[in-house]
Amino acid sequence: MRAVIVGAGMGGLMTALALRQSAAFSSIDVYEQTKEPATAGAGLNVPPNGARLCRWLGVDLDGGDHKGPHGAIDGGRAAILESSRQFNEDGSMSERPFDHVTATGDGAGFHHMHRLDLLMCLYKRVFEFGPDSGRPCPIAVHMDSRLTELQQTADGVTAIFSNGLAATGDVLVGADGINSATLELAWPSPRPRRWTEVICFRGLIPRADVAALRKADGSPLDYNPIDSFSMDRHKTDTSAVTTYWVRRGELLNVWIAHYEPESTEFEQEEGDWFPVGNEEIVRQVGEAFAQAPNRDDLVALAGAIVRPTKWGLYDRDALDTWVQGRVCLLGDAAHPMLPTFGQGAAQSFEDAAALSSAFALHGRDVATALLHYERVRHYRATRFQLSSKFAFDHLRARDTAAQKALLEGLDERVSPAFAHDKRGGENDDWIYAYDARDIGTELPPRKLGPWDFRRAAKADHAAITQELWTPASPADGTRRVTREEVARHDNKDDCWVIISGKVYDITEWAPHHPGGAGIARMYAGKDATAEFGDYHSAEAVAHMANFCIGDLQPTGRDRTR
Repeated sequence: MRAVIVGAGMGGLMTALALRQSAAFSSIDVYEQTKEPATAGAGLNVPPNGARLCRWLGVDLDGGDHKGPHGAIDGGRAAILESSRQFNEDGSMSERPFDHVTATGDGAGFHHMHRLDLLMCLYKRVFEFGPDSGRPCPIAVHMDSRLTELQQTADGVTAIFSNGLAATGDVLVGADGINSATLELAWPSPRPRRWTEVICFRGLIPRADVAALRKADGSPLDYNPIDSFSMDRHKTDTSAVTTYWVRRGELLNVWIAHYEPESTEFEQEEGDWFPVGNEEIVRQVGEAFAQAPNRDDLVALAGAIVRPTKWGLYDRDALDTWVQGRVCLLGDAAHPMLPTFGQGAAQSFEDAAALSSAFALHGRDVATALLHYERVRHYRATRFQLSSKFAFDHLRARDTAAQKALLEGLDERVSPAFAHDKRGGENDDWIYAYDARDIGTELPPRKLGPWDFRRAAKADHAAITQELWTPASPADGTRRVTREEVARHDNKDDCWVIISGKVYDITEWAPHHPGGAGIARMYAGKDATAEFGDYHSAEAVAHMANFCIGDLQPTGRDRTR
């Protein structure tokens, strides 16, 4: 069989290596729209659940000359940090060591990297299997090839590109990011990407410049990153600054996020990112952290970023399916997520590994292989997609006592290892000890909701669900409601939402549910089907009936869908 991959980013290159490993394909062709590998972006994290897959495929995250030229294809040059530090608004600081061994005991580790270094070590490995290598199942990468058309038959799928190239394969993988052309061409009603009302600044500071940092008055920083090989996090309810070393400590990555609902730069689709002056960043950080004891430290860091860029953060509501015939989506094309969980790259790597295992198991049965891939990946990736939004404090209110009790009963950490805020248990094996290659030998049933990923006995789950809060006077679900009426209940204190054609009043429910306050902030007065529809178990769906006002009155637009 022949595989065609659209997109030569991290997900696309990893998929090429993984599909070759499956031994189900004779050749793999990767098509990338840019003329050369994109250099945009700065730092990222490859956590253990992604790093063990890199090791499996021979991708060297740690090798190479860390003082070598920018964009060198010589290895990943990762920084293996010792700990994460969290600086709080009251002036306190906590430190948490990174668990590089994890429950699997394989030492996969957390790898903090320059995005370009990760891309280059993937290219390095892919080029080892190039058409001239003489090795079986060669991988060919075609640059300057923008997808313009897709055609499917019962026997294959053909992609046509802007440069006149055409490629026919047995399967086509769309790994072309949040602005996926594959999604636009193959899906009948693709959900648009959504502006999250959060902007961020990104950039890097050379090590020597970090060492020379001083406050405005000339005094040393209280906590200079040069003194700690750590990830440092500073935050308020509306802003966050994260710094960590990449390229083995030669560069400090700086990421500054701010909730800015009045911004029009990105809402009007002017672009994903653009260069920005340090003066704007210094002003924003100074205002956002005006009352913070470490304000002067952060202002100094903001002023030292070299060639900073400003980004608008986008996501997309979860898709119902990632498969259309012989075409499947992968990575950000399937489940774009915010960077707050440090799982963007890892989830695309998990997709690639699961897809490889599916073809190794099912061979030429493309339909079953793609269905198996979707069945084992859809819920897990969607869970990260949704949870990454709630890492922003402006979306997630403080937990009530009932919420804390529910989360503690599940004993599962629902925030990343580098986040010090405790929500629920401390067990994060479900995130970092996970091996996406293990997909089972039988086509699994479709997973519905959080309960499918818990390890406790079913009896324990029954006890937990019995404790879910219910209103004194449950709704009777008999009304017919218009979209206009729903739209009038559009805030967290008066919140109606639409889920699969029914209208729910979750105003009272939201404060009692672990994610309810954030849902109320994001979806008040809107259609929340994408996040609720497949996310909950049968027990949770039955519980929601207590809040159902009634059916949504169809409009002309609804009838034509």
